[in-house]
Amino acid sequence: MRFQIEKAELLKHIQYLSSVVPTKSTTPILNNYRLEAIADTNRVSIIATDLELTVIAEFEARVIEEGTTAVNARSFNEIVHSLPDVVVDIHKHEDLLKIQCSKIDFSLLCADHTLFPELPSRNLHNALGLNAEQFHRMINKTAFAVSTDVNRAVLTGVCWVLKSDSQLMAATDGRKVSEIKYLQALTPIKTSDDNPEAEPPSDADTIKTSDIFESASETGIEKIVPVKTLNFLQKIYNPGDKELVSVIEPNRVMFVYNEYTVFSQVLEHKYPDYQRAFIHDLPNTLLIDKDVLKTAIRRVALIAPEDNLRIRFEIKEDSFEINTTNRESGEAKEMLDTYAYTGSPCAISFNYKYMLSILDAIDQEKVKICLGTQKDPIMIYNETQTENQEITFLLMPLRS
Repeated sequence: MRFQIEKAELLKHIQYLSSVVPTKSTTPILNNYRLEAIADTNRVSIIATDLELTVIAEFEARVIEEGTTAVNARSFNEIVHSLPDVVVDIHKHEDLLKIQCSKIDFSLLCADHTLFPELPSRNLHNALGLNAEQFHRMINKTAFAVSTDVNRAVLTGVCWVLKSDSQLMAATDGRKVSEIKYLQALTPIKTSDDNPEAEPPSDADTIKTSDIFESASETGIEKIVPVKTLNFLQKIYNPGDKELVSVIEPNRVMFVYNEYTVFSQVLEHKYPDYQRAFIHDLPNTLLIDKDVLKTAIRRVALIAPEDNLRIRFEIKEDSFEINTTNRESGEAKEMLDTYAYTGSPCAISFNYKYMLSILDAIDQEKVKICLGTQKDPIMIYNETQTENQEITFLLMPLRS
């Protein structure tokens, strides 16, 4: 195996692959990339996997001799990062992978590539054409709300629901909820298996939507996608690449985007019915500048208790106070003047970090916060909903 490629071009394709390689694994081969060079097409593929997530980066290079090998991913990345911006010559010699450029010469021990896990089948039958910008936005609005508790595995992923005329993503950790919905028909497409970079399909190539959704229930196709998969898709997102192709299988989803093919296992659990906690007719409404509110919360939270990060809103039509009390360090409060409030006097406590994470996901200058009693959830929205799009956030209060 031998190929040549500009260092910058190679680095562009491997810089995110290292995030797929497991940091701790009982299977040593998973610490490696699988490299394959194909002479007929002058293309190189580099593959990384942790068994749950598999990513193939495929790109053009000057292939002199085709072949396959496996090499330690961390060492390969570090070496490529260190090289000057010139053409890199990579070739296999016996049990070594030689990486050479200018007067620099590295030799890495190769692993047995036949031990590398078998790659999933890249079948693009019943593929869906997704708007990459919308998908990127949906991840941005939900991934922050997933749980990090491995004992609640179902909550460590994002719930993705597809119907013929809409798609929805939602995430919750049991204390906060984020949901975004696009009311827009999806585009089933027929994509050539041999050419993932094919031009968008013509009307003649369009598959009937019912072919994909005919077996789905009225609630649509629901998959829980691990947040690691979605975070990788965020890393490779490019505003210039408009279409993301996806294939949804019973136990797996596949994404084809730019020069990457991503296979991800799904979490095989039933996602909790988080919408039961939504209350859309709370009697009190606060409208306030998002950045003003974030600044005040951060300031008051400087002495918030470390065990529950509690701060408190005390709101009336003519006064709005944010306060906290810490038995070990003291108390803090701040009065805000610029806001609009309708409803009865209200006092409610919550975890300030959860509130800030939601405010960071608000798009508009002003945020609308709907409140009830101190036991009711807090419903949070953009000041106005965008056409064909609904975004809803929920934050559970802390008991006083």
